[in-house]
Amino acid sequence: MHYPRSQSHLVRLAALAAALATLGACSSDDGDTPPSSAFNEPILAGRAVLPATTFADGPSSGHYLSGDLNGQTAPFAKQPVQGFSATLKNADGSFLAMPDNGYGSLENSADFYLRVYTIRPNFKTQSGGDGSVKVENFISLRDPNKLIPFTITNQFSSERLLTGADFDIESMQRASDGTLWFGDEFGPFLLHTDKNGVLLEAPISLPDAENPGKFIRSPQNPYYEEASAVRVMNAVRAHAQSFGATRPPVFSPYHVMLKYDVNGVKSSPDAHYARGANPQPGLTAATSEVFDIASLKSAGYSLVTWTVNDKPRMSELLKAGVSGIISDRPDLLLEAVREFDANKDGTPGDYLLADGRIDASKFDAQGHRGARNLRPENTLPAFEAALDNLMTTLETDSGITKDGVSVLKHDPYIEAQKCRRADGQPYAFADEVLIKHLTLAQLQSGYVCDKLFRGPEQRNDVALSPVSAQLATAKGYISPYVLPKTQDLFDLVSAYITYYSTGAGASHPAAAQRVANARQVRFNIETKLNPRSDSDAHGNVYRERTVSAQQMADTLAGLIVANNLQARADIQSFDFRSLLRVQEKFPAIRTVYLFGDFPIYPDPANSDDGTNMQDEAGQNTPWMAGLYWPYRSTATSLPMRAKRSGGFEGMALSSDGSKLYPLLELPLAGHDAKTLLISEFDLASRSYTGKQFKYVLDAKGTNIGDFILYNASEGIVIERDGSQGDLNGFKKLFQIKLGANGTAVSKTELVNLMALKDPHGISGKNSNGDVGLGNPFAMPFNTIEDVVVIDENTLGVLDDNNFPFSVGRHLGSKQPDDNEFILIKLPKPLALGK
Repeated sequence: MHYPRSQSHLVRLAALAAALATLGACSSDDGDTPPSSAFNEPILAGRAVLPATTFADGPSSGHYLSGDLNGQTAPFAKQPVQGFSATLKNADGSFLAMPDNGYGSLENSADFYLRVYTIRPNFKTQSGGDGSVKVENFISLRDPNKLIPFTITNQFSSERLLTGADFDIESMQRASDGTLWFGDEFGPFLLHTDKNGVLLEAPISLPDAENPGKFIRSPQNPYYEEASAVRVMNAVRAHAQSFGATRPPVFSPYHVMLKYDVNGVKSSPDAHYARGANPQPGLTAATSEVFDIASLKSAGYSLVTWTVNDKPRMSELLKAGVSGIISDRPDLLLEAVREFDANKDGTPGDYLLADGRIDASKFDAQGHRGARNLRPENTLPAFEAALDNLMTTLETDSGITKDGVSVLKHDPYIEAQKCRRADGQPYAFADEVLIKHLTLAQLQSGYVCDKLFRGPEQRNDVALSPVSAQLATAKGYISPYVLPKTQDLFDLVSAYITYYSTGAGASHPAAAQRVANARQVRFNIETKLNPRSDSDAHGNVYRERTVSAQQMADTLAGLIVANNLQARADIQSFDFRSLLRVQEKFPAIRTVYLFGDFPIYPDPANSDDGTNMQDEAGQNTPWMAGLYWPYRSTATSLPMRAKRSGGFEGMALSSDGSKLYPLLELPLAGHDAKTLLISEFDLASRSYTGKQFKYVLDAKGTNIGDFILYNASEGIVIERDGSQGDLNGFKKLFQIKLGANGTAVSKTELVNLMALKDPHGISGKNSNGDVGLGNPFAMPFNTIEDVVVIDENTLGVLDDNNFPFSVGRHLGSKQPDDNEFILIKLPKPLALGK
């Protein structure tokens, strides 16, 4: 961005010019150093340092960091000013400096805001300067006009500030009209903003010239299912926090859609019944491995999966690292947890408390619909069985009756498979009635839901459920198996505690254990509704079968508040409208986001109800409250050709200002391991021209750091390896020249950043275990990502310090790297121009 040229700015600019000019006129008193006018290789002409622990105003950041932070304590109170990956020279002597996505990954950077800072270095040179860098101001990248079609972290805010979990911006150029262009690595995308950071158009994808009609995508691309779960969860977490929630929402996926490869267990792309090797008619082929456990947990989310009913699978998922399991067989789940050896010391029980109960802070064991395979589901006896098996959470479903009462029921109907008429009259599929059409009294007096169909372990003997029997009698119910109110569940837990502490169960050998567990047991209650507009097997439109999402959410949440259970009761749903409502009106109640693929397709015997990822009539799924989900767009249908962190690391602007030349940091899948791709983008037409060039890495090079042009065909590329703190590392500037379309650019070494002469002692001397200072000077940083032309004789180079992770300079103190901005005097002038 341009700022007015005040008199003070002109003075500073003149001082900088004078300082640079003296480099060619002054000689050194050191007899071993030739006069500046006689140098024949690049020399260090200036250096300025912005300390690593520099922060700017903004929300706290770093809440999702983990690992070695090199002595830093996260979260940080403000926004770190770090990770400069692009810089542009301003007319007044200042520079625009653009940080990248923050902390290096999509998962840990949702609270790092994308900005461009104006910095003013006071370079230490041969003639003076204190070597400091002043941060003057910044612009924030944002999308208030909702041009981004996929989900971003601040999806629901008005300003829609962009974060490092939305894009990984690594390169930047300023067009002749003053607007800014950014190269991103997650897409890879081109982003276009005005001079104040407001997005002007939707992100622009890179066409795949080798596969017409398709685009080059990285593993983090938001048009993949595999990259979308964290993005959706980030959006709903930010929404919850904006209304005062202090606990993040929980991610709860179908267990056959998990991805993992850890502790000797590995997921399968074919695990889902309608994915992988199990194609179904009318559905796009897609992998089952959509939800990456490690990714979601590192992003700050608990992952509780469902519905797992055999012990070997439970044990596998425990090894895979899930935070909890929902099961119809709480007895088997308890066994699996008791037998699990988390720390691999040969002694199981790492998730248990001293008295043998499950430690809820380490693992969440949930009884699905109480204990569906032990007792008829969502009945008082089913929940009692879950309590008997020491589940940490009772999972269930809710609906609303005609008279507005919250009841526990999975389906909108009183199903004939599960329930019978209390008067003994026949009741079949054709007779099924909707809950919303009956009052509570009609439901509880007219139906008993005690039918057995889940296998031999499912029993309905009332003698097995003494607490339920007592409570049902006390409430005047015709059976413990009547449809319970949600309030009945809370009352059951209280009655259970009384029964085993002072009642008839006090002498039971597990009484103390059961009481202790029931006193802290949690509740996970689903709002059960389907927002689709098509019809079910009864001919009823899905979305018309229940009350509204608002009424269901408000009724259930209101009941939780009335019982003062906000800290113990979660509300879960496949329908995100109801969860957003809870976040807005009842922020103390934690929300749980359910994800699954139960598609509708042309096979009446196996087709389901579209829960909840499937699109409807070609439009985004109606379940997710407008949050974009790229249904069945996976690596199966569109291979990931760009590598992780392999997007637009460098991006040149043509000297006439008409073209951009984004350069991928890493080779594409299927390409030579040392060849990178440069693509030409026409600013006027907003399209790629199809013209491409190749950049071939040095034998020691692994990545590029930046790319600029200084005339119509010549430019500079930073090339590096992945070393840090190693004075034998590979960090160089190469002078390149564009050739014919499709050919490799020619390249010549211009500057070795690991052996830069410092005849004037600008960098000082090594102390406290620092490396690379003195003569020669070195930049032993993991990532060096900024080069800028100061004038025909001088280049500026900045490092990306990867705060707080990289330690390349301060090996002795192990302090994080600073942002170092150096000036390099060239022995031969560059041929600047058009």
